[in-house]
Amino acid sequence: MAHRFKGRFIEMPFCFTGMGIFRVWTETVYANGSVTFPTQMTPYTGFAAFNVVAVVILLAMALAAHRIAPLYGKKFAVPLTGACLIASACANFFTILYPETAGFLGVPAMVLGAAGIALIILLWSELFGCLNPFRVGLYYAGGVIVGSLMLWLLKGLALPWLWVCTCLVPIISLECLRRSYRLLPKNERPHVGWGSFSLPWKPIAVVALYSLTYGLNVTTLNGFFGIHSGIGAVFAAAIVYVGICVKRSGFQFSFVYKLALPLAVLSLLPFASLGVFGSEITGFCALASYTLCLIVIMVILASITYRYGVNAIWLFGLERAVRLLAVQSGIAIHEAAGSWSSSTPIDVILALVMGGSVLVATLLLLSERQLTSSWGAVLKELPPDDRTAYAEKNRLGMKCYELSERYGLTQREEEILLMLAQGKKPASIEQELFVANSTVKTHTKHIYQKLNVHSRSEMFQLLGIESS
Repeated sequence: MAHRFKGRFIEMPFCFTGMGIFRVWTETVYANGSVTFPTQMTPYTGFAAFNVVAVVILLAMALAAHRIAPLYGKKFAVPLTGACLIASACANFFTILYPETAGFLGVPAMVLGAAGIALIILLWSELFGCLNPFRVGLYYAGGVIVGSLMLWLLKGLALPWLWVCTCLVPIISLECLRRSYRLLPKNERPHVGWGSFSLPWKPIAVVALYSLTYGLNVTTLNGFFGIHSGIGAVFAAAIVYVGICVKRSGFQFSFVYKLALPLAVLSLLPFASLGVFGSEITGFCALASYTLCLIVIMVILASITYRYGVNAIWLFGLERAVRLLAVQSGIAIHEAAGSWSSSTPIDVILALVMGGSVLVATLLLLSERQLTSSWGAVLKELPPDDRTAYAEKNRLGMKCYELSERYGLTQREEEILLMLAQGKKPASIEQELFVANSTVKTHTKHIYQKLNVHSRSEMFQLLGIESS
């Protein structure tokens, strides 16, 4: 039995979990229910202000994306990110020892922390935009699990050790980023020549609606383990991770958002009236649903970047800014609702708003047959440099999707078709998708049959590629 499980289990390089690890910093320093930081007790320095400043920085970087991409290629990016997060953590912990310093350390600590988080979010998003969607789903889910477990361990530490470990978190995450890039072929890394695209608004609207619902559900924000790292998050990420390990090439990400819907509906039911564990059930369902939504959105946005060449800093910067703003808006609305007239059925109104938001978000996801579509990200203008290579990357992504729609290719077959179009060999595809060589050959055979071609050269001709 153990041997069969080991055979199905996909061994994931630890370095790719770094995107989940940096979340430990946020949930320890600015979303910690068990430690009170004097810096965050002064006006305009708390979690809400931290989120708003992060939104402003993310939007600024998204607007300047054409100038700063690729971010990882800038020598200042990684050291500046680490310095901002460590300095912010030290300032916050220092005021526990010397509360009288909170007045002048609060704002700098908050701004530095928001800047560091914005930078590290975009650094990791840029890397994930270079990976195929299958690996993105696996690595992101694995990162959520590892990050949550690390946060749980930190909860039990004495203050001095918590301080030290919190400062180590960004160092570990950035080192993971460096090692992840070392595993990525140089020709697949982010490049400078980004074009101009129309905004794929549907996935961004989905994450905004789910985030608003999450912020409105105050139960999830008061959990002991963290606002994004509770048991519901680990459960959701484990479902995705195990599903990919078991199904591999047959795993469908549509299952993920279809599972998110009933969990979101369950989170709206009045479990709190059932007894002592009612609130925990509500929080579990809400966080599990939200985590599944985030995994789907990460896969969709990474796919858009990977397939069509959309600027990852621009796309992920806008998405994350909208997400943070929507969560904060939900929190603000819920807090404001507490001051409304007692005769107003507040809970019913909020439940209707949350239910409507989740329903609209689900309909938006269902409006696209394949998660691999461009979602409206249409190339409007070519970059000034390397036009030919860039245009070809975008054209291949669109052509493979078009053929997939026309000839009824599965999501996995379309993915392999794109890899073949990119000139990758079966051995390389096998490594990227964690499948046996025979599986790749079987998929390729099915692709040939559906496209009615008999050789690689005929397939290239259909794709408009000159075979060498």
